[in-house]
Amino acid sequence: MGADAWQDGAMDSSAANPGPQPALGAVSPEELASGPIGVLAALDAELGGLPARAAAGMRRQGLELFAMELEEREVLVTAAGVGVAAAAHGAAVLVAEGVRTLLVVGTCGGLRSDLRPGTLVHCERAVQADLEVRAGREVQATSGLLQAWRAAVPGAVGTFLTRDRMVRSPWTRLRLRRAWPSAVSADMETAAALAVGDRAGCCIAALRVVTDGAGWRARRTFMENVEGMAGRPADAVEGLLRELPEPPSSALRASL
Repeated sequence: MGADAWQDGAMDSSAANPGPQPALGAVSPEELASGPIGVLAALDAELGGLPARAAAGMRRQGLELFAMELEEREVLVTAAGVGVAAAAHGAAVLVAEGVRTLLVVGTCGGLRSDLRPGTLVHCERAVQADLEVRAGREVQATSGLLQAWRAAVPGAVGTFLTRDRMVRSPWTRLRLRRAWPSAVSADMETAAALAVGDRAGCCIAALRVVTDGAGWRARRTFMENVEGMAGRPADAVEGLLRELPEPPSSALRASL
């Protein structure tokens, strides 16, 4: 492996290693409308009111999955646990159950001073910020899903930085912002989960809510806000589904 494959941490990786990126308009409306939809969070609280709407539950590979129909679409929901390993596992389980669209929801730390607790943030791309090698550490959200979710739920948009540790120092926050100027938030799951979905050929997107300022009081502020805020992105999934093209089965029923 050449030396240029390793992270230097000195610049935004999109400039240092742009690599092949999916075309923003590459996903057709038919693809966005097809197949089951998976919703993945880390914590039960981040699932909002979705579990209460489940028609059935099941256990797969140690995870509890909730199955439901929203806007005439099959939806599978699970909370897989905190961290990149748990997120990758949860995404793989949903993919194995046949989901064709993977949505990641939950909380995050805001990396910009204007992103106060309660602000919703949309993922344009996700980066595994603590991965030493550049190759494979970035994933781009599916543009059609991102546009539809922004139409349904306004919010900030930018790069999500994923690490296996919470950002609890303003110095760490500053270092991350310098390395990735487009970064809006830090979390512990998004990049890993979306990478699994992307490699499986799924349409992918993420929406999170800021619960802390990724500084000295991050953990305390998170604990103060998580109960009241954590479920907001999951509860916004139904709004996204209304913005998507009509599912084929619904269109067929309407024509009969």
